[in-house]
Amino acid sequence: MKDLILEKLKASGYLPPLPDVLIALQKLMGDPDCDVEDVRRLISSEPVLSSRIIGMANSALFGGGRDLAENIEDAIVRLGVGAVLELCYTVELPGCINVPQTLGQTQYWKHGLAVAILSRELGKKVLTDPEELNSCYLAGLVHDIGLLVYDYLIPEQYNQFLSHTDFHASDQSLETLEKNFFGMGHSELGAAYLKEWWPVSQKVVEATAAHIESGLTKNQPPNLMRLVCTANQIANEYGLGHSIETREKSNSDESYLEALNMTREEMDELVDWTQIGLLAAESVL
Repeated sequence: MKDLILEKLKASGYLPPLPDVLIALQKLMGDPDCDVEDVRRLISSEPVLSSRIIGMANSALFGGGRDLAENIEDAIVRLGVGAVLELCYTVELPGCINVPQTLGQTQYWKHGLAVAILSRELGKKVLTDPEELNSCYLAGLVHDIGLLVYDYLIPEQYNQFLSHTDFHASDQSLETLEKNFFGMGHSELGAAYLKEWWPVSQKVVEATAAHIESGLTKNQPPNLMRLVCTANQIANEYGLGHSIETREKSNSDESYLEALNMTREEMDELVDWTQIGLLAAESVL
């Protein structure tokens, strides 16, 4: 079945592209001559997006409560172009690709958003490479995109997999169950989809492919792949996972706390803040 999936993946017209406004914003971000007016003009050309961005900019997710933004220019000046791009990802992506009913639209994207927020905040602590820092949020948000790609390419087989697998009773990981059924896991499929269809950083592709592997440890240099893996692990540990988790537990320990130079209490506070952000974003998910 893996060959069939990869063949369909390359077939033109099968999969939704990255929304045009996000592609345009990414290009602006890469232009050293980009200024606030360029971003304002682009976002203002999408009235619905513009309205939702202003509302989200004033939410707890992006530090609302002080100097509230009344228009797009206010939001860009207060948050910065990078944060506004993250807001656009948050608002646009849930509407551009369908989520199977079994996964649940809100729960799927809440998990992605939790990993995005954690990746962004933890990345500030340990990453130094500018491209990785700029990619943290998007890499976290789309790390499980492969779960959705199955439904686009082989909907009947994927529905059979979801409806006939007792995930909560299984001692195998979701990735193992997928490989046994499809010949490939969602991490590999998601990375292949992003590489083929979305003009995103290679760092995001690599992080998607590796998000179930080893996370941050004190004895290894931090990078985006390990960071997203750790953010995903933390989200799952704190009950912010998606709906098809199995009984299999990774050999989780607190080594990532040492790598992050954080206490458990500090991590608890960060996750509490993340959960407040999720509540603020729920209306767009």
